[in-house]
Amino acid sequence: MARGTGKGSRVVSQAIVVATGVSADGRREVLGFAVGDSEDGAFWTAFLRSLKARGLAGTKLVISDAHAGLKAAIAVAQAPRSSAVAAQVAVMPSPWS
Repeated sequence: MARGTGKGSRVVSQAIVVATGVSADGRREVLGFAVGDSEDGAFWTAFLRSLKARGLAGTKLVISDAHAGLKAAIAVAQAPRSSAVAAQVAVMPSPWS
């Protein structure tokens, strides 16, 4: 999702990302959100690390629109891989493409 925000005397485009999850009992929860100047790998890596620092663990599935920055950040977040099963990434076409 992108939005226009006022920065000083100009409007700039920024990215808004929201992480949602489903608990074991089926409840949906907003896990976190972030606003950034771009959705590059560094932005996504910082966002994923912030979720982890707040206690997120055991991720089994990530659903995405195949954004290169997110895919790179997931690779960084999963390295070094343990014997545990890594999160699978489900790629869905973006409705805005």
